[in-house]
Amino acid sequence: MRLIIGLVTGGGIAAFFFFSWVIQMLWNSIVYGHLGLFKPLSYLQAAGLWFLVSLLFAWVGIGASRYVLLRRRVRDLEEIGRKVESRIKQALIRWAEGEADAEWEELGKKLEENQAQAPRLAPGGLT
Repeated sequence: MRLIIGLVTGGGIAAFFFFSWVIQMLWNSIVYGHLGLFKPLSYLQAAGLWFLVSLLFAWVGIGASRYVLLRRRVRDLEEIGRKVESRIKQALIRWAEGEADAEWEELGKKLEENQAQAPRLAPGGLT
């Protein structure tokens, strides 16, 4: 249903009929004209073929609605965020000499302890 709504909105209908015509012309000139493999396609057959192709490849992004593409992008960004968070956590654990499976709260306390134990520099230079 979303595919049909996507085709109807935003000039999708015109693009659908235009590409149906392009498919008909390509099929009739290449597959039938040069190769002689199948019979020529009518316009409605080409439109049906284009519709089936768009349904088949909707998961790739062809014919998919903006919502589907946005949801896929958000899912990818969430996974990237988890990977970045994991790497930051591993680097902080190594820096704070903490345990490998430490939680963020434990790691924060360990970092505060290390900060409190670190020597302080005077504002004007080394002392």
